[in-house]
Amino acid sequence: MFSTTRIVQEKKQEILEQWRDAISQKKIIEKDTISASQFNLMGNTMNHPIYRHGRLPSAGTELPPAWHLAYFPPRVTEQDLSPDGFEQDWKPPAPFNHRMWAGGELEWNPENPLRVGEEAQMESSIRDIQFRPAGRRGDSVFIWVDKKISNDKGWVMTESRCWVYVQGTDGPASSSPPTTTPKPKKELPKADFSLDLTPSPILLFRFSALTFNSHLIHYDHIYSTTVEGHRGCLVHGPMSFMLMINELNKHLKATDENQYIKSLSYRCRSPLVINEPIQVQGKINSDVPGQYDVWVADHNGNMAVKGTAVVGRHGA
Repeated sequence: MFSTTRIVQEKKQEILEQWRDAISQKKIIEKDTISASQFNLMGNTMNHPIYRHGRLPSAGTELPPAWHLAYFPPRVTEQDLSPDGFEQDWKPPAPFNHRMWAGGELEWNPENPLRVGEEAQMESSIRDIQFRPAGRRGDSVFIWVDKKISNDKGWVMTESRCWVYVQGTDGPASSSPPTTTPKPKKELPKADFSLDLTPSPILLFRFSALTFNSHLIHYDHIYSTTVEGHRGCLVHGPMSFMLMINELNKHLKATDENQYIKSLSYRCRSPLVINEPIQVQGKINSDVPGQYDVWVADHNGNMAVKGTAVVGRHGA
């Protein structure tokens, strides 16, 4: 049994190495206009205190951190998507057919933010590919893609996305939604800021529509529960990322208008499920100057998403 498993894993690695040689040279260049309408729709989706309802930003308004997610959508026809609805630009070969958001990083140029009315460009390329055998869902492939965004003044930001691709199941995971034993609750750190939120079907739908994300796992209950084996539809990884940045940015501006987020890295540790309450929180790291710990806690009080932000100050 051991030798057979090892032979299968070696074959998968051989196929991945061949794919790596081809995909490592690939670059995708996309262009978009930072429109006031998309800005406003993101404001309505995330319940921004100013740019919601019919309030559109004027030309030149600075895009809040991470709101670039409303731009550069995957411009893909349905027949070019995976069977469960995600774009396949960086998908590894079979049998790694299911995708989950594993984490990411974002670094900004504080002197050159995106602004409403600008033309912008995003260049995507592979940073790293890792084959990891025998994980929780069997063998998997972690893929890091760097997305460098620029405008006519130069570099604006680099967002790095990490996806994990896993093998599909042989058939439906279950005829009924799975039940799980809650993890033992660990004591969360005392937070400097906190947002209580219950992600609703409407919120997930609007975020999917705004980002042109057609992955079934976010809106098809039957698919998410019977094929992927989750308790329900899953909250988007980039939504968790954006919620952490939004709340940290509000906290920084409330305490010192000159503070700004220089970078943020995060890891998705466990899924967040629709209609289950979450807490978006963070606190300053007393041991590391200019650093914040941020996280999203699930309904059991465990850190489902964990991140680290580096903060700067204009004029410092």
